[in-house]
Amino acid sequence: MQRQSFFKSDSTTNGFTLLEVLITMILIGILFAIAAPNWVAFINQQRVGSARSQVAQAIRTAQSQAQQTKVNRAVVFDNNNGQPRYAIVAAANNSVDINQITNWQTLGDGSIQPGIIRLWGDQGTDRNRATLIFDGYGAIVASPVPYAITIGAAIGVNPRRCVSVETLLGATAENSDAACPAAP
Repeated sequence: MQRQSFFKSDSTTNGFTLLEVLITMILIGILFAIAAPNWVAFINQQRVGSARSQVAQAIRTAQSQAQQTKVNRAVVFDNNNGQPRYAIVAAANNSVDINQITNWQTLGDGSIQPGIIRLWGDQGTDRNRATLIFDGYGAIVASPVPYAITIGAAIGVNPRRCVSVETLLGATAENSDAACPAAP
């Protein structure tokens, strides 16, 4: 004769109840809602910081090429349909015809989608385009100093990063947020 225990059931349940799954999903959703804005801000800071480094390198490269070749060089920055880009070109007579430039480089090397970041200069009538010209000695020609090229998120005020040319000899400094000119 078999004895039946009151403490043990013959049937066992495995898995989760619908209520447990729903509560878990709600908690995950709440945590995601808290973390998502911080993650987006972090990614934007990384994109803008990377683009600032590329702008600083382009300025140094143009200055170095001008010194090496003893030919005036210009670095031109432009927003092309929401995709910031730059080019380093010879600048005969201290001028550049933007329509003749064929060696454009996109900021972020194409890894940044159009419309995410933009750049602007702090001088001139067209602040969405910036041009710096260096003479054969590496000094700034025909641009007021200090001159800043700012990179920022396309939407919102911050993050902003900028590279400013501080002296006529082309000394540069990298700044952040409040130290950078506001968007036009």
